[in-house]
Amino acid sequence: MTMSLEDFHAALVRPDLRATLGLPLTDLEAQQVAGDPASTQSWYAYWLSIQPSPAAAPPPPPAYAVSAPYAPPGSESAPAADSQPTIPIHDTVPAARADQVFAAPAGQAYAATQPYPGYDPAYGAAPGYPGHLPGPDGQPVKKKRVGLWVTLSVLGALFVIAAIVVVFAFTTARHWTKTDVPEQPETFHSEEFESGRYDVAMDSTNPCTVNQDWTDCTDLMAATYTASCVGVELTEAATALCTEYSGAIDEMRAQDGDGYYVATLGTYGTLSRTPEIDTRQVSNDDYRPAETHEAVCYLGFLGECE
Repeated sequence: MTMSLEDFHAALVRPDLRATLGLPLTDLEAQQVAGDPASTQSWYAYWLSIQPSPAAAPPPPPAYAVSAPYAPPGSESAPAADSQPTIPIHDTVPAARADQVFAAPAGQAYAATQPYPGYDPAYGAAPGYPGHLPGPDGQPVKKKRVGLWVTLSVLGALFVIAAIVVVFAFTTARHWTKTDVPEQPETFHSEEFESGRYDVAMDSTNPCTVNQDWTDCTDLMAATYTASCVGVELTEAATALCTEYSGAIDEMRAQDGDGYYVATLGTYGTLSRTPEIDTRQVSNDDYRPAETHEAVCYLGFLGECE
């Protein structure tokens, strides 16, 4: 009597009953097939197709294929008797057991180089499915792409960090004036010069003589006064002396008369003048300003920092 679909589904999840079905499924694969109605229907149709007739030997189990695209439940009817069932695709699917040997029925041959779709002898029995193609080393190409994205992400993060550091360095940079050559102060020396004023001195030699006419003596004193005190800028001391001398001349003129002569010589002598000599500080013209330039310090230790 033929097993119903419900009994077939129940037998898949029980190892003791699944052995009677003769299907090359591991416990994990059987659980996956039982959990998917479309896969269960596909494997049930396949199991029905391999049931032996009274006059023929049972055909071998189907080539184990995991590369067939997954069919959603209800998207298609049960597969034909000669089609191979599928199981849900996972990242890692156990390979068919190598210790199982099945005899092919008469008149049916199986290619040893292509047991099932997705098998590539160059890379072993690893299944292939869209988006997860194996690479030369047996690892999926997708992993290499993930590694590339990780590398690009790290490089991008480093670039962003470097840009932040550069912006922060320029924003917080400290500008200051650095002295290359110190300032050389100006120096001076003393120098004598004529101030433009005159000093007046009086010696002890009176310009007059005894028994000289009074008017003549007065004129001589006026002449020495004019030569020394008139027409120039006098120092304070010279001004006082000339004023006193002029007063004496005015007094003599007031005493003059006919027949008057000089009986005795007074205390006034002859006047003379000399330029006033002063001293001043003269620059040596040796002042040199400091040589500086604007320095910049970044982050407290890069550039020119004090």
